[in-house]
Amino acid sequence: MRLAGVIVGILALAAVALVGGVAFGLSSPWTGSTAVASIVTPSPVDEVVVVDEVPETQPVAYTREQLGAEPARTYSPDINVLRWDGDPAVISSVYPTRVKDLYGVGTVIRIEFAYPVPDEQKPLLEEAARVIASKPFGVGAWSWPNDTTMAFRPKEFWPAYTDVKVDFDWKKNKLASYDPEVKFRVGRELIFTIPANKLVGKVKRDGVTLRKVPVSLGKPTWETASGVKTIMERYEMKRMVNPGPREPYDVNVPYALRLTPSGEYLHAAPWNLYNLGVASTSHGCTNMSMEDAIWFYEHAFEGDPVITTDTGVDLDWYEGPGAMWNIDWTDWTKRSFSLA
Repeated sequence: MRLAGVIVGILALAAVALVGGVAFGLSSPWTGSTAVASIVTPSPVDEVVVVDEVPETQPVAYTREQLGAEPARTYSPDINVLRWDGDPAVISSVYPTRVKDLYGVGTVIRIEFAYPVPDEQKPLLEEAARVIASKPFGVGAWSWPNDTTMAFRPKEFWPAYTDVKVDFDWKKNKLASYDPEVKFRVGRELIFTIPANKLVGKVKRDGVTLRKVPVSLGKPTWETASGVKTIMERYEMKRMVNPGPREPYDVNVPYALRLTPSGEYLHAAPWNLYNLGVASTSHGCTNMSMEDAIWFYEHAFEGDPVITTDTGVDLDWYEGPGAMWNIDWTDWTKRSFSLA
């Protein structure tokens, strides 16, 4: 189940879409901004959507059937792109969002700017943002996956039980509108690895296998993405809706942990127990037993890595902060302007 955001008319009604669906729910306390790009997607609606200024050869309105349940997704910044005029860069979001809180070893520091930063400004921003950790973490670097995103990660996951902070000198040097506050604690190492060719995942804590988890992944044409993801949000109950026309559903899903902004979750699937460890039959999410889902809900941190392999579909780098671990380290450092 993948998420696509929707903006309809001047009412600006927001909904969370699952690759042809909508999800609603109340999140637990550590949910927050994921500092990712907005998803701008047409989606089925009850009303007719009027489209202005279209060529005469195009229809001036689209019905639910014409829009379809699974339109192509496009991604754009949360804020309209502004012209660079030499003023300090405007920061639109910062991740991690909570200060002095516990996060997983897959946490990626991420700064989003409201408009593209010129190349000559990027090394100055990097050099005035010094990452300090209480334990050695090997090599690490700032990088620019695009012109509005500046992110830092080590080559490998953070060491467990490490305090991390960033000393910014941006405002003093008139490089940015303010100095973000980034300070967090990395807890124990908890990594969940899921091979699609076996459908039994392993949870390791500090290198020791804690439990084996039978799962069901996305079926053909709804494949779960392969790659590193990190837990973003958690919900005790999440309503997930696909209005159709393809395989409509409306279900309340217990113990759901979001992995991507487009709608992949780990969650309990009591209706699919007979397929766990046997066959992939979901709409893209990772189905688990109620027992395993409750365990994750109670023990997982935001930033804990979930690594899925062998599904045949690769995860895009913008699918949440953790997805940037999928950028090859050589490519990561090539996008670092202070290392150039």
